[in-house]
Amino acid sequence: MKKIKRSGGGILNRALTLIALVAVLAAGVVIGQHLPKQSKDQVTVATVSAKLEDIAELSTEKYTYTGLYKVSQGQIPFITKKGFTMVYTANFKAGIKVKQMKIKVSDQQVTVTLPKAVILSKAIDASSIKFYDQSYALFNWNKKEDVTDAEAAALKKATKLARQAGITKQANQNAKKVVKQLLKGQLDGKKLVIQTASSK
Repeated sequence: MKKIKRSGGGILNRALTLIALVAVLAAGVVIGQHLPKQSKDQVTVATVSAKLEDIAELSTEKYTYTGLYKVSQGQIPFITKKGFTMVYTANFKAGIKVKQMKIKVSDQQVTVTLPKAVILSKAIDASSIKFYDQSYALFNWNKKEDVTDAEAAALKKATKLARQAGITKQANQNAKKVVKQLLKGQLDGKKLVIQTASSK
């Protein structure tokens, strides 16, 4: 008598295996949907900072002042009285220090708080200096020291005038425009808000 092979069990086992695989795949899809999505374009404080980290200082405004400074000392002509008029040009650059920026990232928005602008550099152009109305004193004259003192005083005066002219205020406004341009299209659709830190 021939033995009859029963194949029903094999088919059933294969069917159960297939169902188990489908269940595992389905579970994987469901779990994957609930896991945090990693995007290479994900916007964080670190990624925004990285886009700006190569800039140590952001110079956004220049100011040039040409003026004159008068020196007059002593009372006795040719003996103690001395003086001169110095015409000069002073150059200034103002901007912000990028490392002092503060960045905050939320689901919908990136907020960049800029530090208040400061004068980053100031100097008198040595080639611009000219002297007029010079009077020399026999016992009260040291040209090198007098000129150095005059330059320092002239630069102090020019710095005050540069501030009054609004060099740092304009630098703040320009810095906002520059940072906005640098981050344009880099925030994965998040709204960009740029503000200046308030004075304490």
